[in-house]
Amino acid sequence: MDDDVVPIPDHLTIRVTHTDDPVSAVAGLEAWESRERYPDLLMMPPVFGSLERTPEGAWRILCFHAGTPQGARDDLGHVFRCWAHGEPGGRWAAPWDITDAERAAYTAAYERLEWEKLDELAVAGRQYRVFRAEQVLRGGPEGVEPPRPTDPDPAPVGRGHRAPSRVDGFVIDPAAAVSLVDGIVRLDLMTLVPSGRSITEEVREDARLASARHPNVFVLPAHCAVAERRDGRWGPMTGACETPQAARDTLAAYLREFAPMTDPGLGEEELAAYAAAADRLDALRANTVEAAGRRFQLVRVEPVVRLGPDGPERPRPSDPDPDPPIMAQAARDRAVGLVPDDERD
Repeated sequence: MDDDVVPIPDHLTIRVTHTDDPVSAVAGLEAWESRERYPDLLMMPPVFGSLERTPEGAWRILCFHAGTPQGARDDLGHVFRCWAHGEPGGRWAAPWDITDAERAAYTAAYERLEWEKLDELAVAGRQYRVFRAEQVLRGGPEGVEPPRPTDPDPAPVGRGHRAPSRVDGFVIDPAAAVSLVDGIVRLDLMTLVPSGRSITEEVREDARLASARHPNVFVLPAHCAVAERRDGRWGPMTGACETPQAARDTLAAYLREFAPMTDPGLGEEELAAYAAAADRLDALRANTVEAAGRRFQLVRVEPVVRLGPDGPERPRPSDPDPDPPIMAQAARDRAVGLVPDDERD
């Protein structure tokens, strides 16, 4: 009767396994406790990136954390340009022995991306895609979840943005086995749909369609953002930061440098309070800080990718994507007379 068993496709499967790794066990315990302490799932705007399909059929991340689909296309075009023109063995060289024919193919590909909004490309026998990920936070009676003790945070103060990326090169493989806790968390996230007064019906409908077309989810390594408490609610203040220290450094730079520039009406006491708060962040590597009546907190963000039979989800029609490709933008500017002074006759 085994011949009658129909295999379940990878995009409909969550494979659960047991591990004796003590670090994974602690991380699993934290995840379960977080699920109990912060039961509410909250959402920030999506982020975008680019992928390369592996020979095994999984998808490898090339770039991530773009704020719009066009930002991800621009990043992918930059990768292609580097592969086409990078010095052999140099920092921007292709990760294989690229041939002259492949260089020509990647040159043609990045030139297309400078003119066209392409979310799917085949180049030199390889498949590439622009993808989207929801940014999910957890909340509860205690507020919004901060970074967890097991979240990697290796960089020293002031060098958070120099920590190695945890997602560049990460492989999205729906067939990979996960722990029981991670499997339960993925089940929690499968039916997630944006809600709130600011969410349009178009966004909700796209989310419902995405749930049907891409029924499984994959959770990428967590990143951080800075939130501010306003009118009794937490709201995002920054975009994605790879590590907690990168988020602290971003907040410290705002308190020391950008707040005085963006609000010239600040008095000496407020400026001193901002500078003191930045010093506390550096000294304590804190997750929360208050300054001049304002309260800031680092929040833990889980990027969630939807998976369907053709792989990770591409950008949705309702995703904001206002910018044209760079050469199309330049051509449009010239057509209406918006060209740099040194290009005028």
